[in-house]
Order: sequence, then C-alpha cells, then structure tokens
Amino acid sequence: MMSIGDICLIDKALTSLSNEGYSKIINLANQLQIIADLNKAHVFIDCESHNCDEVIVIAEAIPKNTKRLYQKSVIGQCVYEKFEPAVFEVLKGKDFSQYRAVTQEGKVVEQSVTPILLDETIIGTLIMEKDISSKVMKEKQLKSLTQAASTLSNVVSSSKDNEIFVPDMIEESLFDLDKELNIRYFNLTGEKIVREINGTICETGLNILKLFPTIEDMLTDGRVITIEEKVIQNYHFQIKCIQLFEEGVMTGHLILMKDITDLKQKERELITKSAAISEIHHRVKNNLQTVASILRLQMRRGLPEGSEIYFQESLNRIMSIASVYEVILDESSTDLVNIEKLIKKIGNMIVYNESSEKVININYESEGQIHLLSNIAVSLALIANELITNSLKHAFKNQTQGTINVNLRYDLLNQSHILEVQDTGMTDSEFAHSFGLKIVKTISENDLEGTFDINRNSIGTIARVQFQYKGDG
Repeated sequence: MMSIGDICLIDKALTSLSNEGYSKIINLANQLQIIADLNKAHVFIDCESHNCDEVIVIAEAIPKNTKRLYQKSVIGQCVYEKFEPAVFEVLKGKDFSQYRAVTQEGKVVEQSVTPILLDETIIGTLIMEKDISSKVMKEKQLKSLTQAASTLSNVVSSSKDNEIFVPDMIEESLFDLDKELNIRYFNLTGEKIVREINGTICETGLNILKLFPTIEDMLTDGRVITIEEKVIQNYHFQIKCIQLFEEGVMTGHLILMKDITDLKQKERELITKSAAISEIHHRVKNNLQTVASILRLQMRRGLPEGSEIYFQESLNRIMSIASVYEVILDESSTDLVNIEKLIKKIGNMIVYNESSEKVININYESEGQIHLLSNIAVSLALIANELITNSLKHAFKNQTQGTINVNLRYDLLNQSHILEVQDTGMTDSEFAHSFGLKIVKTISENDLEGTFDINRNSIGTIARVQFQYKGDG
C-alpha cells in the first residue's frame, strides 16, 4: 500500500508546485489522517495544475469508522468550479470559504476550504467535507410540509362564502391557533370532537389547552412538525402539530387530530385473536406429541411380531401433522405455514428414523418461499411423509446408499403448486397398491382437488402431486 507521500510524488508532475511548495504539501499531507479523525470529516488537499484553469486533488484522508464519500480514491481527479466554487474562491485570495457542494458522485456535502500558504503565496487548499445529503432531503421535506401547512392555514382563514368549504370536508379535526394557542378557526369535525369529549361547545378565542391539556408538550417542544398518538378521555388520536410562519416569524399552529379509536380497538381484537389461535396451535401440537409419546412407549414395551412397521408408520404420520403446528409457532404466524421449511422438517425426521442400515441422502429444492394455510399444509405434510417413506421402503432394497430429491415449486403457466419426490432407487417392486400411496391419491384428489401420479424414469422413481390453490400468502 502506498503512503500519502508516495501518491504526492506521483502527482508532482501534474502540479505547478515548486520544490519548497511540494515539501510543505508533503508535511501537511502526512497530518491529514489526524485532521480527518479529529474533525470526523473527509479531508483533501487540492493544488493548481500546470494548466491554470484546472485544479487537481493531491491527497485525501478518510476518518475512521466513517462511510466513504466517494466509491474510489479521488486523488489525481480534476476539480470543477461549477461543483466546488469554494475551492476556486480561496485559490483566488479569499481567506476562508464555506459552501454546500455536489461531489462528482452526486452527493451533497458541506465543504469548508482554507488556503495553504507559502510566504504569503497560496499554493493549495485544505478542504474538509461532510455528507449532508440526508439533511438536505429532510430540509426539502420540511419545507414542503411547511408550505402545505401555510396553504391549509390560508384556506381555513378564508371566508365561508362558498357553498362548499374545504376544511369541513376533511375527516380530521382541524384547529387553527394563534401564537398564544387561542383557537382562530375549527372545522365541523373539530367541533364534534370537542362536544363528544368535553361536553362543551367549541368557540373561537378559546385556548386549546383548556380543551386538550395533554397536547401541551407537542405545542411547546419547539419543533416545526410534531406527530404523536395521544389518549384523551378514552379516545385515541393521531395528532399533528405544525408551526405556521410568515416571513420567518412563527404566527401560530395548525393542529390535525385523527380519531383512531376504532383502529386501536381492532388492533387489540386482532392481537387477542392471534394469541388465541397461537394457543390453539400450541395445544394441538402438544396433544399430537402426547399421542406420539404413547405410541413410542408401547413400541418400547413390545409389539406383536410384524406390527412394528405399522406403529412406526402411524408415528410418522402423527409427527408430520405435528410439524405443521411447530412451523407455525416457530415463525410466529397465525395460520400460514412455510411449506419448504415444513417438508424439510418431515423429510429429515423420516430419513433419520428409517435409514439406519443404509446411507440415504435427501436434498430439497424450492423456487422461492411458499406459504399456505394450515389445513392445506396438513394435507401436504401427510403427502410428503408417505412419498418419502415410500422411497425409503421400496426404492433401495438392493442398494446400500441412495438419494431422494424433493422439489417444491409454483407453475406460473398452470397457476398450480407442484411437489415432486424423485429417488435414485433401481427396484422392480410393485408400488401401485401401497396403502401409503392410496393415502396420497385420496388426499391429492379429494382434499386438494389435484392430481397424483407415480412413474419410473431413467433416474429411479418419481412421484408428482399437482394442485391449484388461490388462497396462499
């Protein structure tokens, strides 16, 4: 990595600096990092080139732990008067100059420029820059809001000669205040709110704090625009307080009050409903796991000969349904299930339980996340369980290892969901009359109103379920 001094050596040929001037620039350049860190600003040294109309960047320093103003180093780049007038003012003899400038990459910066002197001769400029793009954006937004508030203030202070008076068409309660916080104007909604909350008649000249004392902090915090939610007499309001100005002098406030009581009530009802649904999911999951525990206990205590496989199949089906509710609870959803996550959970569980004597790999592929309601997810959970179990039981009878690929996708052309399970097993066993596959066929056609088919191909056996569902998230 080159030092600042090395970079200056490279650029010496581009400048009109004398040897003494060059030495002074080098000494200053070696201090740039300290200057940048102390001021928390990007610091540059600019000097005139041999071409008197051009100024170039000789050195730069970026403060630590600060995002770069420029994507690449600007050393050796030309500086243009149109974008950085302060640099050229100082080079022409001004002691100090400060401007807002636009960088070559379009960022707005606050730029402070001081001359670098050698025997009272200006040989360059020391520049400090801070990115104020976000500040300028906020200023523009604030200016627009202030102009809008002033326009609205002019509307509310105009006469009611017109048959339709605009402020009375606004759903929000509107109050126009003078600088002593006395009401100059209120619209029909404002009058209604005062009557409902305080049981009094709203009148001009009345101090707003006598009606709504809880908004005093919003009117006295000194901010041009303040937006808060307040509870007044069991009513919930979103309140906007906007300072009004004329020729730079604050002349009053504009207050907009939006009644959000019904919205808050619906939010509480939704939270309560979500909590209830979550509790139901939790209890269903626990009940299914209890049933599974009873089955495991029975299996450990001994089963009639030949019945172990049926107990394990039943256990897998129960745990597949339980997985639906586990995924819902994991993702804090009310009733939507991440199907990709669900199928991975089921597939990994089955392969772990069933493939102790063989090396079976299972892979998953999905085109984006698919979320379906829990009743559909239960059907898919049972289908995935049966198809993966079928591959493990029948596909690899004469093999010590194999692979199962599970593919979940959405077919835009047919607007349908597709679940495919492809194994690499080379078996001649019959699968058409399997009880598990009959379950898959029944669920696919009756519950999902879709189709199911299973065939052999050059890789092994592929099972495919396809169905349309318009209610997914």
